[in-house]
Amino acid sequence: MDTLLLKTFLEVTRTRHFAKAAENLHVAPSTISTRIRQLEQNLGLKLLIRNHQQVAVTPAGERLMKHARLILSAWDRAFEDVALSEQLKKRLVIAGPSSLWDIFLQDWLNILYRERTNIGLRAEESSPLRVVEKLDRGLIDLGFLYEQPKIQDMSVVEIQDITLILVADNPDLTAQKAMSEGYIRVEWGTTFNVIHEAYFIDRPLAAVRVNSARIALELILKAGGCAYLPKKMVEKYLATEQLYTVKDAPEIPMQAYAAYSLHGENKDLIRQLLKLI
Repeated sequence: MDTLLLKTFLEVTRTRHFAKAAENLHVAPSTISTRIRQLEQNLGLKLLIRNHQQVAVTPAGERLMKHARLILSAWDRAFEDVALSEQLKKRLVIAGPSSLWDIFLQDWLNILYRERTNIGLRAEESSPLRVVEKLDRGLIDLGFLYEQPKIQDMSVVEIQDITLILVADNPDLTAQKAMSEGYIRVEWGTTFNVIHEAYFIDRPLAAVRVNSARIALELILKAGGCAYLPKKMVEKYLATEQLYTVKDAPEIPMQAYAAYSLHGENKDLIRQLLKLI
């Protein structure tokens, strides 16, 4: 199957508009129509319904969207593997949630980029579910998560303990007041949610929710508020009294895990590189 057809299909489903998809792909609207028609003919299924310039996705189209993303991701990886220069002896695809990039993955990637110049690197921010999915389908070599993935033939290594503490821009906040005034809920995953709900049963819903510690930190520093953030990330702000620990709030322990295939060609290299974290 022509990957161009899949790319066109995904762009139409993203924009829900043939003309906008054509503009983004720098082709004529008629070209978009021809590609979608060809894809539907290849599959023998109706994927899109066009009505008054608006596009609806059929059930078959909804199912194809997921597979199309995975096919294109696999194709990109295959292309890069074949096109590796002679100077790059190995290639690694690494993925993890944005909060782990904030805490330690970015520093680790900086080291690899500087010191392991013979390794081709591809780094991705992905949701925990997408990291698990990509690991299971072999689309990435190494995934980082807060929970151990339940995938067969996968090596899972505990990489780092992460202590989350409740910090605020106000030194006089109690935990109860912090939860009800200006609390920014960071999505730390299932383990955090269970512990958090046990401690704060009667808390009101947070008005702001983010999936990045970096976003929450910037919000608090620039606009005020409070959030559970990694102790390591906020140490310098506590030292300069830009932030303060909410004294009666419990610390929440978390772990970061690295997962990679036991049968992958890069397993020995991955073991070496994980020691640099």
